Amino acid sequence: MGIIKSIKPACLCVAWIMTTLFDGGYANAKGNVGLTSEQDLGVELTSEQVVSSRKGALSSSSGTVVFEAGVYRGTLKQPDNTRWIAEPGAIVRGQLVAGKGSLVSGFDVSGGRVGVVCRSNSVCRNLNVHHNSQSGIHVGSDGVKLIRNRVHDNNLDLRPVVRGNPCWNSAGIHMVLGNHVVLRGNRVIHNGCDGIHADIGMRYGRFKNNVVKRNTRFGIFIETSCDQKVKRNKFKRNRAGVYIGNSPRIKVMKNSFRRNGLGIVWHDRVTRSYAPGSVQCKPRSKRGGRSWGNRLHGDRVVGAP
Repeated sequence: MGIIKSIKPACLCVAWIMTTLFDGGYANAKGNVGLTSEQDLGVELTSEQVVSSRKGALSSSSGTVVFEAGVYRGTLKQPDNTRWIAEPGAIVRGQLVAGKGSLVSGFDVSGGRVGVVCRSNSVCRNLNVHHNSQSGIHVGSDGVKLIRNRVHDNNLDLRPVVRGNPCWNSAGIHMVLGNHVVLRGNRVIHNGCDGIHADIGMRYGRFKNNVVKRNTRFGIFIETSCDQKVKRNKFKRNRAGVYIGNSPRIKVMKNSFRRNGLGIVWHDRVTRSYAPGSVQCKPRSKRGGRSWGNRLHGDRVVGAP
């Protein structure tokens, strides 16, 4: 027998669910099945630990925690090397911070400045991240995987009263100073500024099978970063599908572009500085970039190497 901690919001009691493990999953007291095995993580269940409050649950150092339906307010910071699984209806009003080497799955997150922060080697999957004031998901570490998330309606630029202000560190998904980050199967829709921003010093990123549409500026903005692959994504009704600035060795392949006007743009500014602490990608130009096998549907390619 294994133990999975079951957490309810602070206003509700905390319940325990005894579980029988099979094929990396569990069956709860209601007979529901979940918690599919995640090969990306090496987290195992630990011995019994009684959790009598929300504070005690969030301070637990290991194991798998199941969050029951309800509203969780404020910042939820996950311990490293743990699994947090949300049942349907588990809502975070504030910010969710994934621990290093951890998994977070199934939460609805809104109402924060930055909705979700994914720390190094974490897996953030099946999240619904929306209506946060700066960005939906932030990545500033290596080895992060963003899988099958829905990221929409983030950034104040969507509101007419502040429209026209510059976008700083904002997007549906904003990433900076991270290597080997994977985005797969996400839907990034109707965010202010960019859908996805691979910001200064990002290297070896992979963007595959994402749907990126109706963001107010670019679908994917790759800025002073390098060695990225953008493959089999769908871009629709962004100001530009993929915009590549001062970034060498970017490969754009087998994507679909429709009604963006500009499909793929390469543009190098004469001078472009890097943020302190970033690893500089050299040269600071589009050198080594390529695109092939894309379906443009009338969208244009500008400035190709």
